[in-house]
Amino acid sequence: MSMKWLTALAVVLGLAACTPSEFAEPPEVVLLSMVPMDVSLMEQRFAVTLRVRNPNNTAMSVDGMRFAIDVNGKTFAKGTSDKAVTVPRLGETEVAGVAHVATTDLVRQMVGVPDAQGVEYRLSGALFLAHGGRASFDQSGDFDFASALGGAGKRN
Repeated sequence: MSMKWLTALAVVLGLAACTPSEFAEPPEVVLLSMVPMDVSLMEQRFAVTLRVRNPNNTAMSVDGMRFAIDVNGKTFAKGTSDKAVTVPRLGETEVAGVAHVATTDLVRQMVGVPDAQGVEYRLSGALFLAHGGRASFDQSGDFDFASALGGAGKRN
């Protein structure tokens, strides 16, 4: 190996060692609301509010995000936000964005859950950090409509 390659390798490894992982844990992102904005034949747009929680001991400066919402294992919506926020250390903040849902995906979801008893969801994406990095997130869970409605949605 030539001296030029060894020098380049040493510089790259040195720079990598000088940039510690600033966030030991990934952020937690929760969907708070989806409110219809525009409805058309091919697509629906929703105003989305997400809560971003920072479980780390360092503030997180975010200057944008992208996200995807899957419902029952199928793509439902994709969205973005260009809002700049700072999520305090060990704190949380709300971020507004816009999600797009194709009419075909909406119809597929309605046909896939005819009794609307429960829904599995997944929210994934990335926060774009002000200094050029990014922090990925991936949350999933279940939502039981019957329980949320106090049993009103249950069928006998």
